[in-house]
Amino acid sequence: MPPRDPRREQRRKRQLGRWTLISGILVAISVIAGALLSRNRGSDAPVVPPPVATLHAADAATLTLVDVRNVLDGDTLDVNAASTRLRVRLFGVDAPEVGEPCANEATARLAALAGDAVLLRTDVRQQDPFGRELRYVYTLDGGSIDATLVAEGLALAWRADGALRDALVTIEEEAHAAGRGCLWRE
Repeated sequence: MPPRDPRREQRRKRQLGRWTLISGILVAISVIAGALLSRNRGSDAPVVPPPVATLHAADAATLTLVDVRNVLDGDTLDVNAASTRLRVRLFGVDAPEVGEPCANEATARLAALAGDAVLLRTDVRQQDPFGRELRYVYTLDGGSIDATLVAEGLALAWRADGALRDALVTIEEEAHAAGRGCLWRE
């Protein structure tokens, strides 16, 4: 394994910091817009905030298009990437396990959002302890599947690490406060 280049590592950390800031700004705008929309509607219907990190052209270089082969549960799917089958764990969420309350709903929603293909984005950690690839997962039109599952009350935000952690935690808190989805029903 070649030695690590400290300059390259510093550059990578600066870039990650920039994307974290951009993601945070996008979430703040989404939260404010959602609050304004719900106030202006005059109805009691819950407003689901727009998914975090809708992709922009600048993000395209960091994404990988893959074919979805199988959805295992609410936060794990099998994909084909460059003729290689990979098991992908959504980096930003923790969905209920098979057999737990809300697991079927989370699994069905992930399958519906993922369809036949998704876009994957890496973060600082590439794999979990079980050898699954850790990725943020997006629909083909750029919507964050991680954020959608959390916003709809079907998964919890992953709190240990990740570039989108703070944004996803904010979305979870809003979903919880609104009693949205099967995780937060009273």
